[in-house]
Amino acid sequence: MTDGINYKDQLYLSHGLETALKKEWEKFRTCPVLPDMAPEHEMAEAWGYVIAGYFLIEQGLKAVRNMRGHKPPKTHALSVLFAEMPEEDKEVLDAYYDDFLKVFEGTKAFPISTLDKFLVNLDGARNSRGQHMGSFDWRYFLTEEGSGGPMPLVSINIMHEIAYGCVRLVASVGKQNRSAVLETYSWRLRLIRSEKYQDWLMVRMNSQGWNKEGARIEKLWGPDYRDRYDYLVFKDGETKSYFASLPDPKIISLPLVDKRAEVAAFNVEEGFRSIGIMVDRPAKRGVPKRDHVMF
Repeated sequence: MTDGINYKDQLYLSHGLETALKKEWEKFRTCPVLPDMAPEHEMAEAWGYVIAGYFLIEQGLKAVRNMRGHKPPKTHALSVLFAEMPEEDKEVLDAYYDDFLKVFEGTKAFPISTLDKFLVNLDGARNSRGQHMGSFDWRYFLTEEGSGGPMPLVSINIMHEIAYGCVRLVASVGKQNRSAVLETYSWRLRLIRSEKYQDWLMVRMNSQGWNKEGARIEKLWGPDYRDRYDYLVFKDGETKSYFASLPDPKIISLPLVDKRAEVAAFNVEEGFRSIGIMVDRPAKRGVPKRDHVMF
């Protein structure tokens, strides 16, 4: 029931959801669910993560709806909450789901292809009163028999990713922009790669012969499943960085230089020593503080 419920303002909504989610990431990374020949044992290992995942997604979906100025419906069913979101918000969360499924190594074989189907699956079968039993079956799995239907298929990583998408949506709605869609898993991995590119360019810019190649496009990484590359455009004395499909050569008539092997082989320490600079950096330099990019 939502009658009489007062939601926190955007800052506290975002902070509370993201803090709880980060703690779940930290716990799951430190103590992952280990495969076991006994499914019941493996499900018991996953129990706490799954229950927290349900509640994070539910509260995230409701928080987004609240930020849009609409009272959340009186339900815990994730598929119902998602279905009643504005189309633009559904598109953002669809992008988080689709991108994560295709890029994260552990989910490429996951059999549920779309977010709406995943949430319907999480809701599970209905009981005699028409209530969705998925979260209840998981909640009481340790001591009670289920409702009779199959247990909902879950992925803890995917649940965390959708919860994170909700966190970013809450923040972007508060700022009245579309930045949330630029923090899907592919973009966060791109952020990590960009740190290496900065070091690589720094070494090049301090080496002999820098910038004598003229206007050009340099491929640094790719392509991904959407035919996107990391690439640089050198033109008119400026350098611009992109994560996108390569430009049509008919529109931008610049030579294309493949630097992917050079970037892959680049060693930061050796590169800086080659230009007479000694560096003393933490082992994880370049990895953003947001731990979610790493798993």
